[in-house]
Amino acid sequence: MSSKTSRAMIFRIVCYLSGILFILAVAQVQKQLGANLLEPQVSSLSAANQAQLDALYDLDNLVTTLATALLGGLGFFLVNGRKIRRWSAAMWLAVASAGCAALSLFLGYVLYLALLDMLKNEMFDPDMATIMWVRVAQFYSFLLAVVLFGDFAFQTLNAEDGREHKRVPAGD
Repeated sequence: MSSKTSRAMIFRIVCYLSGILFILAVAQVQKQLGANLLEPQVSSLSAANQAQLDALYDLDNLVTTLATALLGGLGFFLVNGRKIRRWSAAMWLAVASAGCAALSLFLGYVLYLALLDMLKNEMFDPDMATIMWVRVAQFYSFLLAVVLFGDFAFQTLNAEDGREHKRVPAGD
C-alpha cells in the first residue's frame, strides 16, 4: 500500500469516526433537551404552543431546504466533476447520500402532515410519539447524507487532484 493510499484511508477512517462522534454528541444533547416527554396535550394553542409550533415548522423547513441543497450539490459533482465509473465506491457513496437526503425530504413531508393533523384536531404536543420519531429520523437521515456526501466529495476531489499531478511534465 502506497503512502498516498494509506493517508487517504486514514483520513476516511478519521472522517467517519468524527461523523459518528458528532452524531452521538447531537443525540446526547437532544436526549438531554427532550427529557420531559410526558407533557399533557392541550385542546387549544396558547402563545407558547404557537411559538413551539412555529419553531418546529421552521426546523422542518430548514432541514428540507438543506437536504434539497445537498441533492443539488451532489448533482453538480456528478454532472460537472470527473466521470465516475458506473458502480465504483464513489458512485455508491453518491447513491447512498442521495437516498438519505430523499428519505429526509420524505420524512419532512410526513412531519408536515402530522402537524396539520394535530392542528385539525386542535391539539399540539411537540413530544408526541407520533411525530417525535419522524422529527428525529428526518434529522439523522439528513446528517447521514451529509457525512456520505462529504466522503463522496473527498474521494472525487482527491481523485481529480491525483490526475492533475500526473499531467505535470517530468522536466519542470
